[in-house]
Amino acid sequence: MSRSRSYIRLHGLLLALLLIAGCTSLNVPLNGADQSADLPPIRNHTRAALAADATPLDIAAAHDDVTVRPTTTAPRTHLTADLTRDDGYFVGIGISGGGSRSANFAAACMFHLQRLGLLQRVDYISAVSGGSLTAAYYCVSTDDEWNPAIAQKRLTHSFATDLLWATFMPWNSAALFFSDYDRSDLLANSFRKVLFTRDARELTFGDLRPDRPRLLINATDLQSGKGFVFCNETFDKLNSDLSKYPLAHAVAASSAVPVLLHQVTLRDHSTTFKQYRHLVDGGVVDNLGVKTLVEMYRAQVKEDATRYHKGAVFIVLDARTQHDARIGSRGDTSLLESLQFGTGMTSTVLLNRASTATLAEIILDSSPDQVTAAELRRNRDALINGGYVELKDVDGRPVYVLHLAMSRVDEISDLPSQNFKQSLNNISTYFNIAPSEAAALYQAANLLVERRFHRELATISDELNGVKSPATTAATTQP
Repeated sequence: MSRSRSYIRLHGLLLALLLIAGCTSLNVPLNGADQSADLPPIRNHTRAALAADATPLDIAAAHDDVTVRPTTTAPRTHLTADLTRDDGYFVGIGISGGGSRSANFAAACMFHLQRLGLLQRVDYISAVSGGSLTAAYYCVSTDDEWNPAIAQKRLTHSFATDLLWATFMPWNSAALFFSDYDRSDLLANSFRKVLFTRDARELTFGDLRPDRPRLLINATDLQSGKGFVFCNETFDKLNSDLSKYPLAHAVAASSAVPVLLHQVTLRDHSTTFKQYRHLVDGGVVDNLGVKTLVEMYRAQVKEDATRYHKGAVFIVLDARTQHDARIGSRGDTSLLESLQFGTGMTSTVLLNRASTATLAEIILDSSPDQVTAAELRRNRDALINGGYVELKDVDGRPVYVLHLAMSRVDEISDLPSQNFKQSLNNISTYFNIAPSEAAALYQAANLLVERRFHRELATISDELNGVKSPATTAATTQP
């Protein structure tokens, strides 16, 4: 009899778990379906915004054909004070994908930028996949939480191991099999526990700090193949409350590599008919996160010519590596090894080629109409080969682009060890990373900032601070 009761209780518990876990989407409506059409709709006002204020902004040619509409007459709910300075410059950081490798490399670079006084001047951070882990953590963390010791501990957590163990837990296995609960939910749960929980409460977009940059997490719409940005404007279109959406799930959506992870689903609440958006890894469209920044900058200055009248700064933190399968001294490889090496080569080479094309697009999109093809090529080569370029935008404002890529360690002489470059190339893009690998990433960031891009960063710092000196007025690019 007691065994029968235990079975009933266990059955009831599993059923309850399945019902709880069976939610297809987590986003909730912003405006009620029964709201009068005579009333202006409520708009989202979190720190995840494409526009710095409530002026109209049309970026129909950009991600998801989003249109930012005037909100002066709409109730301003979830509004937070904007404590960032309006200094006349557009300063954006793009952070690439690459799992824990990107998350830790980005954090290491950001701590250096903070010491140089540059991180404090950033208006927007646009991130992809693993890079969005660090971007979201920075934009929501307290001053005590944002320091190298805590960031290194949390960002080197074995999220992939958590996912693996959670998959085989009996209650999770049942939920994965019988409900809409999936692997991306498990990964988001690990992100939540380690990075996005405070006082036993899950952190959402409504918790983004008003004195930190605006956060833009990039994913890809599985149906259309277009970029999807977690921002006020996109969630306005979905009639969904972004302030209540968990940061952990947005990061999981940006990191949801097709096949390996399940897509993250959002409900489109703009209609009572059930419609959904399915999101996967943002690196499918742009693995640098910088296209969103460039498109946004162009749209804003087009709308208001006086905005950002001093120019723009784009800093790209790129955790890319050079592919090296290390099989030159071997004969035939096994089938499993061939698949492993082939997959690694395909993903690395294709992503690097796509990222290079994205850098070239920055030059093309930022240049004035009258610029010559020869000048476009010079600027493109300076950025792709040298990692830095200064140019003029369509209105003659200066634009500074710095590509702080991990692969540029190759250009530094006297590396710490003979196999240092190879040790960086061996770091995978999983959400697991060894302490020694994280240490190498921090060392690489230090080398790049102190020895490879010292002059370029000094130039940007002088420009933002209004310092004009002979040593930093001309474009400088190390060979």
